[in-house]
Amino acid sequence: MLTGFLSLGTTVSAEGDLTRQEPITVEVQLGVGNEHRFSPSHLEFETGKLYKLVLINNSQVKHYFTSFGLAKRVFSRKVQVMQETQGEFSRTAEIKGDISEIEVFPGQRVEWWFVPVQTGELDDLHCHVDDEAANMTHAELGMTGTISIK
Repeated sequence: MLTGFLSLGTTVSAEGDLTRQEPITVEVQLGVGNEHRFSPSHLEFETGKLYKLVLINNSQVKHYFTSFGLAKRVFSRKVQVMQETQGEFSRTAEIKGDISEIEVFPGQRVEWWFVPVQTGELDDLHCHVDDEAANMTHAELGMTGTISIK
């Protein structure tokens, strides 16, 4: 249902029109200090709402955000590769289509825009990058998480 009210400006409801929804921004840090972990390590989403999941890697190594369960339960609108210039972020690339995992390089950020379409409790969020010094993956070192879709 699309409704509007005439006053000094126009107020528009995006109910039922996913192209007009304002995204709910959720930020996730990939690696915190020297620790291999997601922060937060538990994410919650609701079906039918547009999310902008901002993946921020301020660490010194690359990280993956991988959850095949999440990928199967969302409609991906786009992924935007962001670049910082003088404190401002701008898009350098936009990817469309199915997304199953995202690799974010040190000091970079990526935005994944999606709408959850199926509920579920997921425990498959992980980073499968190898830590050569520890001879283990980042997931084995604790870089795992859970996702709830209601």
